[in-house]
Amino acid sequence: MPKKRTDEEILQELEEKIEKMKAKKQQVESRKKEKERKERTRRLIQVGAIFEKYFEIQSEEEAEKIAKALQAYVGKNKEKILNHDMVVKEKKKAVAEVAVSEE
Repeated sequence: MPKKRTDEEILQELEEKIEKMKAKKQQVESRKKEKERKERTRRLIQVGAIFEKYFEIQSEEEAEKIAKALQAYVGKNKEKILNHDMVVKEKKKAVAEVAVSEE
């Protein structure tokens, strides 16, 4: 017949479980933060590479100056710029489809 546990033993067991769960939570949070950090780093590298490619940037100083110069314009026109790119892509796709159907 199993021995009946005391309230103290039950409390001690629950405290141990709580500590284990806290440690597990900390591990999961750490993995999540690490993943987010890596995704941000990757995104920054990609954006920097695009900026460098299209503006032929040679230094951080040049990049900073160009970014500041473009900041106001892009801030006011971001949606318009993004929508324009979508329209251009759709037109190119339509032209390509017409060219294929004519063959």
